[in-house]
Amino acid sequence: MVQIVKAEECHIPGIMKLWEEFMDYSARIDAVFTIRPGASRVIKQNFLRPFMKSKDHLVLVALDGDKVVGYSVSQKVDTLVLVKHKVIGNIHDMFITKNHRRKGIGEKMYRQILKWFHSQGIVRIELQVIVKNQAAISFWEKHGYKEIQHTLFKQI
Repeated sequence: MVQIVKAEECHIPGIMKLWEEFMDYSARIDAVFTIRPGASRVIKQNFLRPFMKSKDHLVLVALDGDKVVGYSVSQKVDTLVLVKHKVIGNIHDMFITKNHRRKGIGEKMYRQILKWFHSQGIVRIELQVIVKNQAAISFWEKHGYKEIQHTLFKQI
């Protein structure tokens, strides 16, 4: 049975393996997401470890026995003081490895994220999804998320 738990130092190698799988998956959708050499080290040292220690972040792992089969990174974000909700929740990453998808793991992880956001007084959650990632779009729309903004880019 897969368990969703708060990530610990021992889970970092498994998270990083999944992060690389996530980025490869994203790069197959659009090459703009191709990572450069050394990116994994930067992510691990400058983001993952500090996020795991931060009270404003929640890093979860899905464990099948001792194996990390999914992870998520969520955070509290201060917005511009001009909008109604000064602090919002952001689901930065959520990824389940291919062989464990469509088994309810994402649902379990999402429920844990929601509990954490509620405990932090968060009433608005935002996230970003690659436009061509229909599986992710379907998952989030099923949970009531809708588009509010488009990010446009141009290579020059």
